[in-house]
Amino acid sequence: MTLFSAARPSPRTATSGALLLTLLLALLALPALSALLGAGAATADTTDEAATTEETTSAERTVWSLTPAHDAEEADTTEPRVSFRATVDPGATWEDAVTLTNFSAAEATFTLQAADGVVSDSGAFDILRPGEENTGAGQWIELEQTEVTVPADESVTVPFTLTVPENATPGDHPAGIAASVSSGSEDDVSMVSRVGTRIHLRVTGDIAPTLALGGPEVTYQQNWNPFAPGTATVTWQVANEGNVRLGAEQSLGSSGLFGLAGATAEVEPIREVLPGGQAQVSVEQQVWPLFELTSEVTAQPVVVGDDEVDAELSTATGEATTMAIPIPQLMLVMLLALLIWWWVTRKASQRKKFDAAVAAAAAKASQNSAATDQASIDQTSAEEPAAEPAAVVDDTAPSRSTT
Repeated sequence: MTLFSAARPSPRTATSGALLLTLLLALLALPALSALLGAGAATADTTDEAATTEETTSAERTVWSLTPAHDAEEADTTEPRVSFRATVDPGATWEDAVTLTNFSAAEATFTLQAADGVVSDSGAFDILRPGEENTGAGQWIELEQTEVTVPADESVTVPFTLTVPENATPGDHPAGIAASVSSGSEDDVSMVSRVGTRIHLRVTGDIAPTLALGGPEVTYQQNWNPFAPGTATVTWQVANEGNVRLGAEQSLGSSGLFGLAGATAEVEPIREVLPGGQAQVSVEQQVWPLFELTSEVTAQPVVVGDDEVDAELSTATGEATTMAIPIPQLMLVMLLALLIWWWVTRKASQRKKFDAAVAAAAAKASQNSAATDQASIDQTSAEEPAAEPAAVVDDTAPSRSTT
């Protein structure tokens, strides 16, 4: 007797198996092929990186600094100046100098540039790049030299003159001086590295410290988890509409309808906003949706560094509103309401069925009881003996007397 028999695959099954095996082998081969291609790309990148590193190393052989020149009037000062600070009348001239030091082991030639001061998107102070046009204090500065050759381990002092125009507006006019050196030949792409020092220039006159809030704007991103808040993204701009640089301490608060479910978010302070400049701010916070979302922003101006501002600082405020419909929560409430309605309806239906069953049972019991009573009556009637018929007396027959 044969207990087991081997099943012979059909041609279609064999073909499908071969196709699956081919696909499996292809999937297994993909990582190896990707690794091979990636190795080739990595080799090319490594070559480029090595070339870049060599150029960077060549540029790093030149080490230098540019600082304010030593002030003879501050001969006893233990801490050297890290930047220039001057208050100049319109039409007046201010003279000072920078010291360029070459810490390298070889002589180097540097390019000096005076330019307007700006604040980058990251909040750091910088000056305009070469080729960009100066519109402020950068064009008021005249350097005695723009190309300076400094021997190894030596310093060179370069004087400069700053002349404030007669029609210059009061307030801060940031500027700076940078020393740059380029690496690479004329035929190759060269890299320019700069080191600079800042000039804090204030033109005398009335000071007007003013910050203003642009916006804000708020958008709401729904969280489809009904037990978690959504995300509110609030963006605004802090603009310096005054004539002195200012920092800002900021705060953000959001709430739902009627001020419910309030939330606050930590906002990084703004270190510096130059006159005429602005800073872009974007903050995310977790807020529960309550049909309407209101976000309030405040920016409190603060004095930066060693600046002197003898004027009142007013807080800037802004507000924005958007819709925040609690869709997941409403869906959950509707689901709960539907479940409650179903449960109540089911209970009522069961109660009706139960009452109907009880009534039917009671009716049936009553019918059975009536039937039983009738049967008892019938049985009793059947068991009673039949009554004998009464004798009939014939009054018309003559009576007989016995003597």
